[in-house]
Amino acid sequence: MKKFDDRALIGMPIYLLIAIATSSIIIAIFSSSIINIVQSAELDSIKKEIEKIVSEAENMFEYADSGTLLTINVNLPSSLNKLVFGSIPQKNIFDDKGIIFDENTSNNYFFVMDDATVNVYSSNARFTGKNIGQIVVLKPGCYNLVLELVKNQGKTYVKIYQK
Repeated sequence: MKKFDDRALIGMPIYLLIAIATSSIIIAIFSSSIINIVQSAELDSIKKEIEKIVSEAENMFEYADSGTLLTINVNLPSSLNKLVFGSIPQKNIFDDKGIIFDENTSNNYFFVMDDATVNVYSSNARFTGKNIGQIVVLKPGCYNLVLELVKNQGKTYVKIYQK
């Protein structure tokens, strides 16, 4: 007659618990990696679209004559909250009225992601809105932007506005 060995039955729940915990950790790490890859791809996409605007603006600022016009098409992804030219972030970056134009920081631009991450950059060009002395605020979407080189009170600006 065979004797029943119950030691294996006692160890089974512990092995099962260890297997579940290990697989949960692996799935969490894998999910986190996928989220980081997606966010990185979205950030690269946004930077690529912004670089179109900034490189053309800098070229105009350095080499073009006053009155030069250029139209470019940009597509800002939905993961972007806003893109601002002609200012640096102030206290409340989510309030567009709280962001003011400042002559000394008109060569700066920044963008805010949906997760409230703020990225600030500077350029050789000075930016202004359609009316000189205004910032440019762009939300996600497709734009046909006009870049126009203008002079005002001895200073050169690149106006950015929608066609």
